[in-house]
Amino acid sequence: MLDQLLATLQGQVGPQLISQLGLNEGQAQGSINAAGDSVKQVLGGGDGFGLDDVLNLFSSAQNTAGANGILDQIGQVFNQKLTGQVGLSGQQAGGVVNMVLPLLTQLLSDKVGGNAGNLQGLLGELGKGGDLAGLAKGLLGGLFK
Repeated sequence: MLDQLLATLQGQVGPQLISQLGLNEGQAQGSINAAGDSVKQVLGGGDGFGLDDVLNLFSSAQNTAGANGILDQIGQVFNQKLTGQVGLSGQQAGGVVNMVLPLLTQLLSDKVGGNAGNLQGLLGELGKGGDLAGLAKGLLGGLFK
């Protein structure tokens, strides 16, 4: 699912990254890949946030504080990947994050739609396991230790 969404994202925002932010094709493609990697890293780790916050983030509902925290984490990781791996300046990276992250979040929200089953499919791709109980346990981390 995520790979398909990244291909859609590349088609929608790739040309804008080149024309509006002055990136070359390699930087634009690297930026899209960094966006996907950032989502995988933050959600794949799953520590420190709850399933309800992830469902909220990828729904049409207004974000909770927890969902905003996840989004902030993704944005920070994304920015670091853009400057460290893609080689963008801080200003370019900020522009890319501001352009790409809302669209990627919207694409994920359209697919997941606040549905636990759809989220389970996405997180299953990220190595979080197949069953929802295991998924919830992983996302809750050590909260109840």
